[in-house]
Amino acid sequence: MTDKVTPVSLATDPLEIDDKPQTLCNQSDFAVPMCDIAERVYKLFNFIGEAESELNIVFMNDDDIQQLNKEWRDVDAPTDVLSFPMREGEDPKIAKQLPLGDIAISIPTAMRYVENCHHKDRINENEMAPLTETWSLMDELTFLIIHGTLHCLGYDHAEPEEEKVMRAKEKEWMMKVLES
Repeated sequence: MTDKVTPVSLATDPLEIDDKPQTLCNQSDFAVPMCDIAERVYKLFNFIGEAESELNIVFMNDDDIQQLNKEWRDVDAPTDVLSFPMREGEDPKIAKQLPLGDIAISIPTAMRYVENCHHKDRINENEMAPLTETWSLMDELTFLIIHGTLHCLGYDHAEPEEEKVMRAKEKEWMMKVLES
């Protein structure tokens, strides 16, 4: 079942996931299948052992994410996903008690990525049998949530070896989420 949700205010109408500490909020001008995304987030967080971790995911427009990108990364352009980890630099014993962080995702950029198959091709790279033949906005948003969550957990792709590890995790987690 796909639940089309109109834009809501983060302060007043976040979608909580089965009374879990993960929340979703659509601040974009586009309908987003919030309940379907919530199911995928729930499945992902159970798989990675973070079911009780607080994470906020906000869907927004290009202008809003561009503003965040400029403020936090000094890049004056829209981007697909930004992560704001809250456990970075903390002692591992303390870190697990802290919120995982926040993820901001641009819906218009995600829609462009669906059209050009950028992430679909990356997931299917070097595969005889592709993970997925089609790529929907749901798949793209799932991928971006996975990518953002990896950053919140301390993974990066600045160096080739880091990128290799992160790409393997993206694929593994995507496969798990897409399993029936």
